[in-house]
Amino acid sequence: MTSAAEKRHLDRVGSLGCALCRRIGYGETPAEVHHIREGQGAAQRAQNWLTIPLCPTHHRGDHGIHGDRKSFRNAAVDELDLLSDTIALIYGSKK
Repeated sequence: MTSAAEKRHLDRVGSLGCALCRRIGYGETPAEVHHIREGQGAAQRAQNWLTIPLCPTHHRGDHGIHGDRKSFRNAAVDELDLLSDTIALIYGSKK
């Protein structure tokens, strides 16, 4: 069951626009919420707190994370980099 706090978090994640498009300079693009795969078993899904925003191309497209993962990895960033960016954008970075 998803808590109210998790739903708010997921809404915030989805509203950010694609994290990878932002990283590579494409600007703001509509996003879908992706539960990271890092550290998860084959049939497991990460908690709702471990999500990043990805556009349909980078999420489900031929070269997206659920498409050809090798192409996604060639972007020189991984899910944890994008998760860090996402958390910093939503909750601010503490330095």
